[in-house]
Amino acid sequence: MDIKYLSDAKGNITGVFIPLDEWQRLQKQYNIQEDGPADSGKQLRQQLTGALEHLKPNDSED
Repeated sequence: MDIKYLSDAKGNITGVFIPLDEWQRLQKQYNIQEDGPADSGKQLRQQLTGALEHLKPNDSED
């Protein structure tokens, strides 16, 4: 997976960019719906946070 991290001028990570095909796969895998109004960002953020938790490498993996 080709993940790109976005950062601010101080180098703090502020976001993540993933390719569209990966996004579509995650939508299917985690049943992420985009049919809500534009202000439904809170739910989308919660779903994405859960999805990204699964992508974090385990400390035991080297």
